[in-house]
Amino acid sequence: MSYATNSVADAIDQLAQALVRRSIGQPIPDGIEVIRTPVALMFVRGDRAEPGASLAKQVVNSFGYWNFQSAEYLDLVFFGWYKEGETVGFQQIKKTASAGTPTNESGIFIDCCREIERMSKWRYSGETDVLLVDFEMPRSQLLASKPSGTLSFKRSIYLPVEKMIAERGTRSLDGLVQELVNAASKVYEANPQQGTVFDMSDGIGWTRGRKAVWDVLKRKLLKDWATVYDELRPFAVCNLSVG
Repeated sequence: MSYATNSVADAIDQLAQALVRRSIGQPIPDGIEVIRTPVALMFVRGDRAEPGASLAKQVVNSFGYWNFQSAEYLDLVFFGWYKEGETVGFQQIKKTASAGTPTNESGIFIDCCREIERMSKWRYSGETDVLLVDFEMPRSQLLASKPSGTLSFKRSIYLPVEKMIAERGTRSLDGLVQELVNAASKVYEANPQQGTVFDMSDGIGWTRGRKAVWDVLKRKLLKDWATVYDELRPFAVCNLSVG
């Protein structure tokens, strides 16, 4: 599903509630103490000039479609965005005030980036980033009045979207999201309670690797196996946890 959020805490709350809803009527095998699901943290600024502006337009136009397509397979979290009815937009500034103090302005997107940076080794590129991580929730939280979980950065995939587009690693944000959803759907069908980013990487690696090899063969450049490496490189799983 697609989530527009103004804080990391709100994102975690939405993800936990979604995991509880999906678990209703779904038997969980004995021995599973932690439920996992892959999540795409979407860092897309809606206040940029080109080429970033066109990617922001894709978010506005495709938000509902992505919400439908990703279903229970992959959660897409858009930091600094809001959704009111059918309207989707980028919320750059939030205003906060405490008793007896004037209102302060703070950048929602910047605050979210900084918090994820404190939680992990990931650092925002300044462009459009997608960070694939696992959301984990103890099985016991399924019965909690206010369920909660954590973002795990032990198995992460960092995708610098604009660099990938420039290097023709993907054609668009729409195409990339669809590829991620396709991989996540296969993982979910195989193991709905324990799907991970690592499992998604395996699926993407097989599909992209097979295509890259075929492209090399078609061009009769059998020595140019760097093409295969370039296709797979952005989808490498790494540990971005702190400590």
